Amino acid sequence: MPHDRRRSLLAWLAVILAGMSFVYWATRPVPHDECVVAYSVFGKPTGRELDEYAQQAYEEAVADGRCEPPWPRWRGWVG
Repeated sequence: MPHDRRRSLLAWLAVILAGMSFVYWATRPVPHDECVVAYSVFGKPTGRELDEYAQQAYEEAVADGRCEPPWPRWRGWVG
């Protein structure tokens, strides 16, 4: 009997962990529509700098209303 109880407990923990992982994944904000941003850079920036410039341009486009802000992934499923 103790062996069954341990197996049952591990099964419940696995289900809880899977559920928590799904909720975390489903509530992460993601861009839901295409948003094209442009920026120019002088010199030879690194890949990390280019990513930062692109992120800043995207945030400015969202703030200006040219792009819709990201929303939780689950909103795309229901609407």
